[in-house]
Amino acid sequence: MSKDYYQILGVAKGATPDEIKRAYRKLALKYHPDKGENGNADKFKEVNEAYQVLGNADKRQQYDQFGHSFEGAGPGFGGFDFSGFNTSDFGGFEDVFSTFFGGRTSTPRRSREDIKRGEDLEIAIEISFETAVFGGTQTIHLAKDTLCESCGGTGSINKQMKRCAKCNGSGHVEQVRQTMLGAIRQSKTCSECKGLGEMPEQTCRHCTGTGRTKQPVAVKVEIPDGIDDGQTVRVPGAGGAGFRGGKPGDLYVTVRVIPSREYRRDEFNLYKVVTVPFTVAALGGEVKTQTLDGTINLKIPPASQPGDVLRVKGHGVPKISATGRGDLYLTIEIQVPKRLTLKQRKLLQELNKEWGKE
Repeated sequence: MSKDYYQILGVAKGATPDEIKRAYRKLALKYHPDKGENGNADKFKEVNEAYQVLGNADKRQQYDQFGHSFEGAGPGFGGFDFSGFNTSDFGGFEDVFSTFFGGRTSTPRRSREDIKRGEDLEIAIEISFETAVFGGTQTIHLAKDTLCESCGGTGSINKQMKRCAKCNGSGHVEQVRQTMLGAIRQSKTCSECKGLGEMPEQTCRHCTGTGRTKQPVAVKVEIPDGIDDGQTVRVPGAGGAGFRGGKPGDLYVTVRVIPSREYRRDEFNLYKVVTVPFTVAALGGEVKTQTLDGTINLKIPPASQPGDVLRVKGHGVPKISATGRGDLYLTIEIQVPKRLTLKQRKLLQELNKEWGKE
């Protein structure tokens, strides 16, 4: 059976590139062989193979169209092409790859800005159907890393830093490993300074030198009009505070839309039922009906039948990545009175006689 790359990464087929990348990072860190008993080389290879395809727009398009029959895997170990592999996507394992693929310095190191950058956070919230259509501001509450007020985020009480004694300020230490192929020199991130090359001169006791403390906060999130269930809003800089003054991460908010009892949504179009008196359905006329934009007068053509659909242009959902709106489709439901006055009954009986003459 062919592998399902989307299933391997645990994402939907319509996942955004950012969602695919985040899923890949999480699984790659989980299954990396360097993690000892928790590592899984086969799973690790499978995850990378999936990302090699889904992380490339052209290969992903071919995969979506042709499945595994397209030549997307390329050469390499078991059909996987490592030529496009970028260890910067990977977090802190880049020096492991320098050992695997021949070379102490062949793999680029993470910049100090990347090391200090705060954690990206993910949260799911519920919003109303109307908010999904027209947008709005939502305030969410969460606990996250915030800038330490005692040291100003530096990790040092006097806000001064000193050179790391273990790595002499380089941020990396070198180790020599003996293998069956001989000695291999390997560069490792310094465990003392975490790759920064410096340490707090006087460690702040409130944040233990990290420059951040976890606190409850309220964050305002702007929900764009036209958003759909399961889509994600990125709030730049609203993630965790950076390590020792680094840039904060981002906040990713996935919305869950509470279904409407009146409307059904299909992309940017809306659907609902409109009740029409049987006399108006037969003769034609107008009925008032409620839309998300307010009450409108809806024209009913003569001889309208149950199930007929009328379209109201521009009364659907705003298009989130384009201009304009979808349409509103109204399905006619004929209303038959449950009670009749004597006059109404007489008129209907006369009408029934006329129909019998035809």
